[in-house]
Amino acid sequence: MEHEYKTLEELEAKRAAREAMKQLKQKKRKRVRRIIALCIAAVIVAVVIGAAGNLAYRDINGLDGDGKNYVIDVPAGAGSAKVASLLGNRGVIKYPALFKMYAGNKYIFQRGRHSVNSSMTYDELLETFGNYAEGGVGEQVQIVIPEGYELGQIADILAQNGLVDKEEFMDEVNNGEFDYDFVNEIPRSENRLEGYLYPATYQIYPGTSAHDIIIMMLDAFKSNVLPVYNQSGSGDPIDQVVTMASVIEREAANDGEKKLVASVFNNRLYEGKKLESCATVQYLLHERKTVLSIEDTEIDSPYNTYKYKGLPEGPIASPGLASIKAALRPADTNYMYFLADPSGNKNYFSQTYDEHQEKMKLLEEGKPVDESTPTPSPTEKAKN
Repeated sequence: MEHEYKTLEELEAKRAAREAMKQLKQKKRKRVRRIIALCIAAVIVAVVIGAAGNLAYRDINGLDGDGKNYVIDVPAGAGSAKVASLLGNRGVIKYPALFKMYAGNKYIFQRGRHSVNSSMTYDELLETFGNYAEGGVGEQVQIVIPEGYELGQIADILAQNGLVDKEEFMDEVNNGEFDYDFVNEIPRSENRLEGYLYPATYQIYPGTSAHDIIIMMLDAFKSNVLPVYNQSGSGDPIDQVVTMASVIEREAANDGEKKLVASVFNNRLYEGKKLESCATVQYLLHERKTVLSIEDTEIDSPYNTYKYKGLPEGPIASPGLASIKAALRPADTNYMYFLADPSGNKNYFSQTYDEHQEKMKLLEEGKPVDESTPTPSPTEKAKN
């Protein structure tokens, strides 16, 4: 028998061919498994999307509602996210994020209490809550109202940002109807809401009415000031407290001395002295003059505390919470006078007129003021 002998190269080539064939079969099996896995995944995704789409369809059309009626209280300045959250929390809709996407930024939502039914469609809900804005309502505008701003300055900020017409805003301030007990107790008709538009940062949608913007600020006053006032146990009317706080706000150089400024005014009222606050005259002048003239201090107005005893007729600015607290709990001192440092960063306090005059002279001469002059040194504990 004749034997065939293979060379090493032939054997290696045969082995390599077998290995290549094996790898090819493995790749085919993996590809088949991958295709099967992708098909399964596609089926699952299709099922999930279909189920999600069905759930979304049912929620959009109110098909799963229980038919109950709900009252939804929409705050002033609310956007679609806020309204969606309110509806979701009450169970009127199941998917707040979907409602927010559906509404987009195409609606201006009206403040107030709205009666809705859980079987209403998204379109019906939107028609109940808001007005469609052609072209959208745009992005919210951030407005910062600083402490110590007057009504006119607040109106200017809003007007400069294209949110209101200043004249219409001021008319709403004086003549609009606002359902708050503290507003109904205000005895004035002109600049009626001076001091009550709470200084804070607001996010306001373009197209929001002047009425609703004012309500946003009154709501902020209600939630920030009234709890402090009620907890203080003060027997003074809220309007009197806001008036005092507004003068403190305009006279104090910083939060740290507000209770000291309050103590001066409190002591002068107790002694039957005029407050002689420059800020009250500046309010009349519509100008914050550094030095008042004799004629300025003789203006005949119930706001002029150089001419009349007691508090001015009403607030002269919007006070911050620190000023409200100072008005309610002034420091316990014997101070009767204070004097502004030329830098505007602090005030110097005195018990007597002679001390006050001496400090004024030192400042005029550019000399340092000895702040230890009052003897005995007053305490800074708050009055109960």
